[in-house]
Amino acid sequence: MKKKILTIFMVLVLLSTILSGCGEKEPVNTKSTEEKTEEKADTTQTSYPLVITDANEREVELENKPEKVVVLSATLLAPYCAVGGEVIGISDDVLEREDIPEDVKKLPTVGPVYNIDMEKLMSLEPDFIIIQKGIHDRYVPMLEQSGIPFVVLQMKTYEDTLQGIGILGDITGNQHEAQEIVDKNKEKVDEIVDKLPAENKKVAILYVTSEDVSIKLENSIAGDVANILKLDNMSSGVKPAKMGSETAPFSMERIVEYDPDVILVTTMVHSKEIAEERMKKDVETNPAWSELRAIKEGNMKYLPQDMFLQNAGQGYWKAVEYIAKAVYPEVYGDVED
Repeated sequence: MKKKILTIFMVLVLLSTILSGCGEKEPVNTKSTEEKTEEKADTTQTSYPLVITDANEREVELENKPEKVVVLSATLLAPYCAVGGEVIGISDDVLEREDIPEDVKKLPTVGPVYNIDMEKLMSLEPDFIIIQKGIHDRYVPMLEQSGIPFVVLQMKTYEDTLQGIGILGDITGNQHEAQEIVDKNKEKVDEIVDKLPAENKKVAILYVTSEDVSIKLENSIAGDVANILKLDNMSSGVKPAKMGSETAPFSMERIVEYDPDVILVTTMVHSKEIAEERMKKDVETNPAWSELRAIKEGNMKYLPQDMFLQNAGQGYWKAVEYIAKAVYPEVYGDVED
């Protein structure tokens, strides 16, 4: 009888062990919410092979995560670094950006952003290259011949920028960080747009180089921001000087007829003083200029190059805020604050 009871007891113990998970009881999960969030983010990391559709509608397949990357413009490198990307080479325009880590600025350069030294680029033996549409189009055939995988990205408009940041997140394997940047931009831009006055102001966006003054069109960064802010833009509907261009010839007659509330000036020259000299030479000597409402009321603002020439990238919302302040200081505060 005792033997029978012992046998039953052993069976019950064995059954209990099986039902409990065939081993030691799983320890209580005491990880913090932050740690759990990080684990959850890990499940969204990039898997390879990865196929990227770039701004030229090319499908680029990466078998493995790139390890020796060169990004050929600061406009693309700033958000690439922001999503955890690492590079082995840079273009010269990186040196002027405040949103790029100092240690990155010490890396070998491959020349000016508009005139890449292909020999220097190839000497770095990259396994992946990121180039900017419009600026680096002429290098596409050479890169195709090299056999090195590359993507062409466009970061001009707000939508371009958010899409590009998503692609950079895929490349670096840090989609979680990329999504956080996208979400922050959307949140900030929505906050700015929600505060817009009911009455839209009229703006004219000028573009100053060392040679002349022209007007920026809606397909430019400043033009795109003006659309986001629902501003009446003098260049609305104006055709570019040539296909793909962001500018059209300046017309004193047109700006006098339009009589904008605010004049915004973007520039390619290195100093505001040089831009002001060109403005005085080309437009301000005309008596009609001083009769414009914007000039009489002191509403001509120069826009920062890092936001409106190179693109603010991961901080695109700051470009939206800047023009909002320039046009509606009574709502958003002055740009100088």
